[in-house]
Amino acid sequence: MQGMAAVSLRPRLALAAALALSLLLPACSLVKPEEPQPPSAQERAQRLAVAGNHAQAAEAYADLAAQSPADRDNYELLSAEQWVLANNVEQAKQAFAAVSPQARTTMPASRALVAAEIALAERDGATAIHELDTIAVPTSPQLAQSYWWLRGKAAFLTGHPVEGTRAFVERERYIADAQALRASREELLTLLRDAAQRRTSLKPPPKTDAVIAGWLALGPIAADMARNPTHAAAALADWKRAFPNHPGGDLVLAGPPGPVAPPGPGAAAVPAQNAAAAPAPIFHEQIALLLPLSGRSESVGAAVRDGFIAAYLQQDPATRPLLKIYDTTADSVAGAYRHAVDDGAAFVVGPLTKEDVAAVVPVRAAATPELALNFLGDSVNTGTEFYQFALLPEDEARGVARRLVADGKLRGVALIAQGELGTRVQKAFVDEFTQHGGTLVDGGRFDAARADFSDVIKQVLQVHGVKGEPSTHRGDVDFIFLEGPPAAARLILPQLKFNFAGDIPVYATSDTFEPNPSANSDLDGMFFADMPWLVSTDPSVDQIRDSVRAAWPARTARLDRLYAFGFDAYHLVPLIKSNALGPSQDVAGMTGLLSLDDHHRVRRELEWVQVRSGIPQPL
Repeated sequence: MQGMAAVSLRPRLALAAALALSLLLPACSLVKPEEPQPPSAQERAQRLAVAGNHAQAAEAYADLAAQSPADRDNYELLSAEQWVLANNVEQAKQAFAAVSPQARTTMPASRALVAAEIALAERDGATAIHELDTIAVPTSPQLAQSYWWLRGKAAFLTGHPVEGTRAFVERERYIADAQALRASREELLTLLRDAAQRRTSLKPPPKTDAVIAGWLALGPIAADMARNPTHAAAALADWKRAFPNHPGGDLVLAGPPGPVAPPGPGAAAVPAQNAAAAPAPIFHEQIALLLPLSGRSESVGAAVRDGFIAAYLQQDPATRPLLKIYDTTADSVAGAYRHAVDDGAAFVVGPLTKEDVAAVVPVRAAATPELALNFLGDSVNTGTEFYQFALLPEDEARGVARRLVADGKLRGVALIAQGELGTRVQKAFVDEFTQHGGTLVDGGRFDAARADFSDVIKQVLQVHGVKGEPSTHRGDVDFIFLEGPPAAARLILPQLKFNFAGDIPVYATSDTFEPNPSANSDLDGMFFADMPWLVSTDPSVDQIRDSVRAAWPARTARLDRLYAFGFDAYHLVPLIKSNALGPSQDVAGMTGLLSLDDHHRVRRELEWVQVRSGIPQPL
């Protein structure tokens, strides 16, 4: 759980931890040096906790609890806290259950704080607040910090950002270290941004303190800045005028400096990009956009172009780069690339198809950075300053595999549409799933043009019936992985129910879904991940979609993902050029949470949803 303490929250044991660490310091002596003494059991537990070996520290504290009846409650609480840090909530609850009822009166603050930590680890904000309500605000600065941090996190979790913001502001009274203070503010900004993206109201009540009102006003701007920085610039300028001396001003003026001191009661630092609200870099130089704008790929290329231009038009005309667009179909792709460089392009975006990207590599100018809109094989030597961005179904299949493992679903079957795409998706899924310990026990391929899929469903799920008894299916699977077009998916889900397999969770790639207000009720219950452009409830996403609709009213919904692809491609140019994107530096895009891997490939993390009443609902 993010932000938990690496050592005890309790004053007495915190002091003991400090004393134990002091014993580890080398001593100077003018007499014969003493033989080094082995660390005590308590020192060993504290060392494990400080080193981040939380599960081992939890076990060490449990051993101390068994060996020290007089201090058992103290050690059980320490053990529970370390289990929370080790992301093992069940063990934490077991350790906490071993604490005696007398702890409510003998050490009420310690007990309540650990109980709140466990509740937050289970995302139960209401219980965390209930536990904190049983005690007064601790007088110790360290414990007071923990109290207000837990209360703030719990308030945001229960949908009360005003109370959460008040708690974080109150917490600052107990923070003396400048880096820790900045980390706390970054965490608050992240929570406010996330609340704005979930459409939680951030309207301050009447007579709200100016500091709290300023934080609440900054949340929607931070959300907008993450996905659409040029649109947010005016709102940010207004905010700075309205709150000129606000403590959040340093964050939005300078941006995050990198990992800083821990934000929670005293543990892991918040990644800098999580609180990013500084204006994004702007690229001023000439950009060349290479796309197929005639021939059989014209509609695809035009959709990417229109999304790219929509992002371009949102930038202040005074700072826009010169944009030149080249048709890779009218000319050879190599010829279009040479013309772009000869015309003075300082950055090339495109081409689009895998074949065209491969054709550019041998002729490209190494000094001109390029963002290709497809992925090449790992063995291709692309040279320097060459970046790749793509909407690959294989990457989505790998994401489904990771999600299944995270959900504890390690055995399943697959229903995959026939064809080359299905083969690629199935291979990517199986490779990723088995690598993480999963097993695909069976699979079937289907013709997506058909209307009846009962045969493949019955075969893969071993549907059978006994006369006089309800029909049933195999019992050794946790899920069904589905890949196919939306029309087929809308038929398969009801047919699974008809064939007595509607109780098995269905996980799918985004290919199975397209917005349709009247047809998608047949997909109810299906889990899938898709780009924010299609499934996010973030108001900043709505604003961008509306702007594209206004700019290109004749666009087709079938190509929506490509408009988003073009929109993100434009915003990636300054991020790449300024080294503001990397494996640990991500940005919220319209096609997903974007990062850059060590091979200069842009990777996407999608948003997981479940279809309910025909509408994708965030998980």
